[in-house]
Amino acid sequence: MRTLNMFMGGLFVAVGIFMIAGGGGITFLSVAFVLGLLFMVGGVCEALSYKSYAGDDEDRKWVLIDGMTTFALGFLIIFNKLAADATVPLVLGLWITVAGIRNLVRALEKAEVKDSYFYGHVAIGLLNTIVGLYMYFNNDLLMLAVGVLVGVCVIMQGLNIFMVACTISVIKSEFIMTKEEMLNKAVEEAASAHEAAKEAIKMAKEAKANVKIIEETPEEELDASLAPKPGDETQDTQQEEEK
Repeated sequence: MRTLNMFMGGLFVAVGIFMIAGGGGITFLSVAFVLGLLFMVGGVCEALSYKSYAGDDEDRKWVLIDGMTTFALGFLIIFNKLAADATVPLVLGLWITVAGIRNLVRALEKAEVKDSYFYGHVAIGLLNTIVGLYMYFNNDLLMLAVGVLVGVCVIMQGLNIFMVACTISVIKSEFIMTKEEMLNKAVEEAASAHEAAKEAIKMAKEAKANVKIIEETPEEELDASLAPKPGDETQDTQQEEEK
């Protein structure tokens, strides 16, 4: 899946460059079917790779959502639901902006690590956000043609898919592993098992402590129906005084 996503990311970038190179000579309608098909295939590849994504469950969910969104956008393009030239840059701009914000949030959640993936998410997130917001101000700034704007958005999505590809875990078969690679894998699995065992021991100790507390606690304190009511103590005191 890693190689396939890298290929799809490169294909998105190539198509985007082609559209930008064509300038105003390429209309959106003339490439709508190709773009829609590209988006659908790219969305499927991205959605299928979410299980291999080297992140937590929350990150994997976002990868799956992004893939499904890309597929849905391609479906709308193929069936001419985004035919107006004035609408296409705005829809794609919103799509790219959301992707940029998602990448920035993902980077901020891992800010303490400061690794290459962190800086990659920050760079792509900022780039996506800036490009997405520009779509709404194009007429006030450079007034680029629709084909160029679409090409820029396609390139941005290509970078997003390429980033997903770079973050996919590569599982190498033990048959072709070297001794050093097998040793490293065994060490990682042992460390993971040790952490899981420590957590299980901690939970077992907490459960035993809870059992001991329950055994030593009087029944009237455990059962609210047997516990003395707020007014009962006053009544008992009055009865004792009368006696």
